[in-house]
Amino acid sequence: MYQRKKKARKKILIIIVLLFLFFILITVTDRNNTKIEKVTKDLGVYIESILIPKMENYHSNLIDGINKELEEENIELKKMLELDSDHFQFIHATVVERNIDWYQEITINKGEKDGIQVDMAVISNQGLIGRISKTGNYSSVVKLLTSSSNDMKIAVDIKTQTETIHGIIDDYLESESVIQVNNIPKEKEINLEDFVYTNGLGGIYPSGIYIGKVVEINYDNLGLNKIVKVKPDISYDKLRYVSVVDRRNLE
Repeated sequence: MYQRKKKARKKILIIIVLLFLFFILITVTDRNNTKIEKVTKDLGVYIESILIPKMENYHSNLIDGINKELEEENIELKKMLELDSDHFQFIHATVVERNIDWYQEITINKGEKDGIQVDMAVISNQGLIGRISKTGNYSSVVKLLTSSSNDMKIAVDIKTQTETIHGIIDDYLESESVIQVNNIPKEKEINLEDFVYTNGLGGIYPSGIYIGKVVEINYDNLGLNKIVKVKPDISYDKLRYVSVVDRRNLE
């Protein structure tokens, strides 16, 4: 124990002596032209030469990224504003919050004070995204079409070249990013790229709202019905602006 303390004292003494000598060296040398100052200045210049270009590049990339995001938002918002037509009236809104599971719910900045009601259909500029499930005075919750909830079954029309075929949205397959439509008789002729729309049955979703395109056609286990996979055009993880269909003004 005594030897350890002795060694510790010796180290402290050496450090003190070195610091004292360093202080003497600084004070007795011409401060405007010391080697220490030269080394310090050269080191500072070297560090600046490395860091400043990187900071400038970071700032430039940050500005470019912000400008690109603003440009994308302006394009998306413009498309949303172009949705107004003779068929539907819309209440435009901005997404302000998302559920932890992005494919379940979103919150928008419009509510009862803006005319929003439960069960109104909600769309983006690329098609149907879901319906209003809850309302507050100034905000509302949208249950997405991709929700795992079993109350999201929607009657749809598949538009082929020769006829309109009815089906029911049964599920969203997150692993494939597709909507599954069933209850389609096996004798019905469906082709890839056929368009799918809401058909208005059920009273929640007005007819004629675009959902997506057919990307795969299969049969159920008994071979009695066809099961169709539909690919939405919507990027659900990038939703910023939506429009609520104001059915009160629909004829």
